[in-house]
Amino acid sequence: MNSKGLREGFKVELLEGDNNWPVVMKAVRDTGHKGGWLTAEVPGGDLTHLKKISALMDKIISFL
Repeated sequence: MNSKGLREGFKVELLEGDNNWPVVMKAVRDTGHKGGWLTAEVPGGDLTHLKKISALMDKIISFL
């Protein structure tokens, strides 16, 4: 972990890093999270890029 440096994790797309999203979202669910706000802290872009981010967030949310 972090063998490439802490900032390298910011250079990958959502779902392409080494986070285990099903495990992360299970932990969120186990806290009693009932929905609400989730934020994708990624650079903006054109409509195509934003649709891609939306689809990736939908995939992450599906693990809840």
